[in-house]
Amino acid sequence: MQHELLQTNLTLDEAERLQEKYRQIIKDQTGIISKSSDVKKIRWIVGVDVSYYQEKLKEYGRAAAILWDLRFNRFMTQALAKDIITFPYKTGFLGFRECKVMLEAIKKLPETPDLIMCDGHGIIHPRRFGEAVQLGLILNVPTCGIAKNPFIGSSEWKVLKRIRGNKTPILENKEVLGYAVCLNDGMKPVFISVGYKISLNVAVEIALKSSLDHRQPEPLYLADQFSKSE
Repeated sequence: MQHELLQTNLTLDEAERLQEKYRQIIKDQTGIISKSSDVKKIRWIVGVDVSYYQEKLKEYGRAAAILWDLRFNRFMTQALAKDIITFPYKTGFLGFRECKVMLEAIKKLPETPDLIMCDGHGIIHPRRFGEAVQLGLILNVPTCGIAKNPFIGSSEWKVLKRIRGNKTPILENKEVLGYAVCLNDGMKPVFISVGYKISLNVAVEIALKSSLDHRQPEPLYLADQFSKSE
């Protein structure tokens, strides 16, 4: 049976109720959203991103999934999936637009991911239920959000010295939602948060380890490029 978080014909009120429902389920599972993962056991990273295009008056999403071998820090393979997008664009509900097509791309890869990186937010979200949380719950796979733009919370990211590894917390009511992190010298920070079944420190560590020459970790940079390649 299809997971109800993959429904795309919902109203915004219905989608918000689902976010609240599953946020509470996560809370009830003894803090599973902040559960640590052992970095040494993580090998297969998948970066996912979605681009959009119009065809015959319909909006399509093209999802790219990049399989990255963290053990050797190198690209392995990639997969694409396309689908009609019917859920409207609305801040805070990106998962309902993108999770279904991202899932299809991930399923085409030859390895099951140990961690999925989303080009979007995890718990940096009004209901602590960003796209990375939603995708992790659907797949029961560890996820983290690595976004290019801030969302909620306060942070000193604008004055952060752009040196690889520098970071500053993103706070809301004294709660640490994530970090703004510079992954390479001279580049703007990205905004990293927990998605599902991973700790924030591990998410930051893996993002740094898998970053080469770009602002984003390489799996996400390649996913962005590949999603726009056709």
